[in-house]
Amino acid sequence: MLIVRYSPERFREVLPLLREGTRGWGKEWREEIIRSYSRSEGEAYLAEADAKVVGTLLLKREVRALVIYFLAVRKGERLKNIGSSLVKFAEGIARREKRILRVDVAKEFEKNANFYLKLGFKKCGRVKNFYLEGDDQIFLYKRPRR
Repeated sequence: MLIVRYSPERFREVLPLLREGTRGWGKEWREEIIRSYSRSEGEAYLAEADAKVVGTLLLKREVRALVIYFLAVRKGERLKNIGSSLVKFAEGIARREKRILRVDVAKEFEKNANFYLKLGFKKCGRVKNFYLEGDDQIFLYKRPRR
């Protein structure tokens, strides 16, 4: 597997994965992610295997944090350490930039939070009604080792 920088020329190629990865997120979030890739907002990377996109990672910078804004692995490619590899790649960037790595996970996607906990992330907060009534977000962070 190879991790490469995303470029807008590959938007049509990655669009099915963006749609697949945001299934169940609601229209506004799906459009936000698709817009971020189409306009190159943030810093996106693609995981490739056999010349096919099998995963993607979108990072955004905040004051002292590198935020995993979106992470998706193609359904037939899950459980092959692609997601873990993308997170470790992000950890390397955070380490070089002396930032913490942060991710926010909606409560209804608790299994995603467990994925990050297994990779050494820690819960640092929970916000009820974050965007809408009933929308709870779990905040997780990791301080990459120097």
